[in-house]
Amino acid sequence: MMIRIKLSDLEKIFFHCSEELPIEACGILAGKNRSCEGVAIKEVLKVYNCKNELYSPTEFRIRAEEQFKIFSEIEDLDLRLLGFYHSHVSHPYTFSRPSSVDEERANYIGYSHLIITLNPKKVSSWILENKGIFKEEVIETIE
Repeated sequence: MMIRIKLSDLEKIFFHCSEELPIEACGILAGKNRSCEGVAIKEVLKVYNCKNELYSPTEFRIRAEEQFKIFSEIEDLDLRLLGFYHSHVSHPYTFSRPSSVDEERANYIGYSHLIITLNPKKVSSWILENKGIFKEEVIETIE
């Protein structure tokens, strides 16, 4: 399994994360599921920056109304929900991997979770395989 994202979209995500400091930024990823030589690829075609309604440096939550509106648009555009992104900005969550809070609260099994850090600037992607269990996935950036 792999997630493919344009470098320009990734830069927009990094910019959003820096704008939201000192709180965690968050957003939604939409696109198409593809396959190439037997490898499943999630191709990100649209990134939605969201507001963290918790206004917290250690956790995030997207308002239900905002999430519903985005999910409806994704469906209208004939895209698929691929996953989510959020930043880690507070010690000990400055690593680009799921935190204990992420493990406890993530609910979208089978979806990608991009985790962004700004210092150092890094991104990783994790698939929630089961409640509290993430597996790292490959990220491919394209022009």
